[in-house]
Amino acid sequence: MSFNHWSAADLINSSVTALCALCSQLMLEEMVRENSNELLTHNETIIAEEWLKIALIVADDFEVDEIRHRVALIRRQIGFGITHHRLSTEYRTLRQTIEFGLREQSIYRYPKDKIKFLEGWQDDWSASIKSFPSSSCDIHAAIDLWALGHYTASVFHLMRVLECGLRVLAKELGKNFDIQNWQNILEEIENEIRTQSKTMPRGAGKSDQLRFFSTAAKDFYFFKDGWRNFVSHNRATYDQYQAKIVLDHVQSFMNELASKLCE
Repeated sequence: MSFNHWSAADLINSSVTALCALCSQLMLEEMVRENSNELLTHNETIIAEEWLKIALIVADDFEVDEIRHRVALIRRQIGFGITHHRLSTEYRTLRQTIEFGLREQSIYRYPKDKIKFLEGWQDDWSASIKSFPSSSCDIHAAIDLWALGHYTASVFHLMRVLECGLRVLAKELGKNFDIQNWQNILEEIENEIRTQSKTMPRGAGKSDQLRFFSTAAKDFYFFKDGWRNFVSHNRATYDQYQAKIVLDHVQSFMNELASKLCE
């Protein structure tokens, strides 16, 4: 008797999917097992254990201790040997425990049109993540907050992402970006670029490098004057579309910066 169409591996990253599949399976198991007084076979106990593992995933993700306690009781009975009828009763109790434990839960559903950005963020930002690993947490936070509808907070984290790139650019030019504001460090960077333009040996390499540094510095000014000063000093709020514009600009810029620089 086997109705195991899912495994814990299939469901471990999707609590809602796990919850729906688990409750449906428990109801099915109640019906098909309630009239049999035979003991579970070895293979059937393995299947039961897989569903109990999923129940523990739900218990952990939704923080319902009662589910854990109920699973422990069922496991103990399975260990001693349990009939189909008894397991049907235990599954009914487990399902009721889950339903009761989730009554006061609140779950946020991401809009469908935003899920793709969440699912693909590591691919979209792969160059930045590889070259500036310290920015990874803020990149994810920015995208997650945008998907959650916290658009101004998303822009704030994007400015933190940019600071990782600014710090590396400053270091590349022998400057230390620590406690200065953006204006001061950008002035230091521009002064160093002018110095190098006069002292570096002539050649295509010099031109390409200085052009890259100069363009990056100008872009940082753009970000500073366009968004960073406003969001950092509580002088602006952003809606979904404004924040998405910032998100796209920062992603493109940081991935381009990653082509020449790294932490």
